[in-house]
Formats: sequence, structure tokens, C-alpha cells
Amino acid sequence: MKPVRHDDSRPVLTRSPATVAVPDAATYELLLAVHREIELVPLVETLLRASAERAGAGLGVGWVLEEGRRVLTPALATDAADRRFAAFGSLRADEVAPWLAGGPRTFPGLGPFRASVGSWPGTLPAHVLAAAVEGEDDRGAGLLLLLLDGLPDEHALDRVSRLLDGSRPAVDNALRVASLRELVIKDDTANCFNRRYFEEFLPEELSRAVRFRSPLSLIFLDMDNLKQVNSRHGHAVGSRMLCEVSTRVRTRIRKFDRLFRFGGDEFCILLPETEWHGALEVAERVREAIGGQPFLAGELDEGRGIPMSASLGIASYPLHARTQAELVERADRAMQKVKKATKNAIGVAEIEGGA
Repeated sequence: MKPVRHDDSRPVLTRSPATVAVPDAATYELLLAVHREIELVPLVETLLRASAERAGAGLGVGWVLEEGRRVLTPALATDAADRRFAAFGSLRADEVAPWLAGGPRTFPGLGPFRASVGSWPGTLPAHVLAAAVEGEDDRGAGLLLLLLDGLPDEHALDRVSRLLDGSRPAVDNALRVASLRELVIKDDTANCFNRRYFEEFLPEELSRAVRFRSPLSLIFLDMDNLKQVNSRHGHAVGSRMLCEVSTRVRTRIRKFDRLFRFGGDEFCILLPETEWHGALEVAERVREAIGGQPFLAGELDEGRGIPMSASLGIASYPLHARTQAELVERADRAMQKVKKATKNAIGVAEIEGGA
């Protein structure tokens, strides 16, 4: 290994170019476990644990590339109870790529990887070993970060590199499965995720919030007058309105937030790592985006378009709810309360039991 310098002038260690060695017996065993996984998240988790073993790291965190996006989201940890993982946030894939060009690398401290040092318990690691999870054509799928108390031994990077190189066909397969899966999780009418995916994704995201001790907020959104539009102009126009609602909402949320069509004229917005007051700001932006200008302007009602509004309800973990069912029920209840009162407003769930 030899030191090199990057734009931030901090020395890092990178492996020297070498021919790819035939995997040893131990690597073969780990690769068999990797190739049994066809879903991306379990595959990256298997690689994380195997890479930690190969590098002699006791702790590690894994990011997974968001479907259809260029954002890496922290989703895995070798020790779910370790509070250090809560300090990491999401990363942009285009930021990560230059750091890992050429294979796994070791950085002093946390290197260039963002983390909230103020919330980091104890001392920072001496080094981190970072490695991209990629397919055969270098298509990114995830990121591994292993926390080390000292420098890894001289063969650690090569051991991790051989493991990741041998995993490329499995990564390609998992990415193909993810692409096919995306076809069945989209709502074609509104051009966003559907309820089936919401009911699958919410428990996963709630589990991640529990694991990383981070907040999670849910916004329920119901269009106030879409039924009248369907009655007057027909369901084809109503469907176009739903698609425009989805477009307006997606311009007001973050890249890693998720918009789902819950059913009919109801939508859900899931906001990871967001407390209720942050969700309230998002909800207000969404409400203004929907009510700020008429829909289908220039086409309907003598070109004036159709004014629309929405009622929204917010519930957050862990303040308002602790389970998936509670989160959905309390966000929906907050929305229904607004719907029955004034409409075109936002409600926040009550704190149950005075907690």
C-alpha cells in the first residue's frame, strides 16, 4: 500500500495495482453466501459482514443506492445497537465515486464521509475502510464503511477487493431483480409508488428508524375536491389531475423522501430522519404547491384551469406513534380532522397518553 493525496490534502492509503488472484477457500465460502441473495439489501448486508470479517473490523455500516435515484441511504449495520451509526446521513453517489475510484481505500478518521461528530459517542475511529458495491460494468449499488481501531494489515484491502470483485455477478442479478420489482411498485396513474409498496416499505423504514434511533414522519394527503372534478369532467381528467398532483408534490420533497398513492385521491409521504416540525414545513410546501395555481390551466373551464386544495395530516415516530399501524392511523386521523373542519389545512397528531 502507498500513500496518495486527494483534493482535501489528507493522506489516504490505496492498494497498488495487482492481478486478480484466485479466491481462497474462505473467500469462496463467503461468495457462496453472497450469491444466494437476490435482493439488494440482504446482499449488501451479507457483503458488509463478510468484508468486516475479511478486514478485521468489529463495526461497519452499509449504504444502499435508492431505486431510480442517485442517493445512497444508510440502511445496514454490523451492530444495530451501536449509536455511532445514527451520526451518518445519506450520501450523493456522484460524491462518493471519486473517493473510491480504483477499489477499496482506507482513510484516516472518518475521511470524507459526512457524519454528525457532535452526536458521535466516544472517540472517532482511527481509520475507516471504504468500498463500493458494484456490478460487472461498475454500476453502483451500495457502499461499505468499516470502522477500524488502527491500520488494517497489509493484505486486508486485497481480501476485501477479491470478495467484492467475486460478488459483481450477484450484484448485477440483484439490480435486475430491483428493476423488475420497480415495475410492480409504481402507480401508473399518478406516476409515484403504489400502496402495495407503501405497506412493504413502511415497516422497513420504521425498523431502520428504530435501529438508528432516528425520527420518521408520515404525511397523509387527501385532495379536497377531486370527486367533483370526476363528476363534472370525467375520470380521464381526474387521472390527469392525480398525475399533476404527484408531479407538484415530488418537486417539494427531498430525493430520499417517498410519495405513495394510498388509494383514490389519497397520498402518503414518508419522510425519513424527520421530526414532526420538519414534516410540518414539508406539508406546508406541498399544500401551497397544490393550491398555489389551477390545474390543467389553458385546457379546462375556458382556460382558467381548475383550482384544487388538499387536507394533510402528520404523525411522527416516536413522538406520536411507535408502530406501523399507529403511525398510519394517527396521520390519517389528523388529516380527517382537518377535512371535517376547514379543509386546505394541516393537522398534527395528538400525543397519545400525554407522552
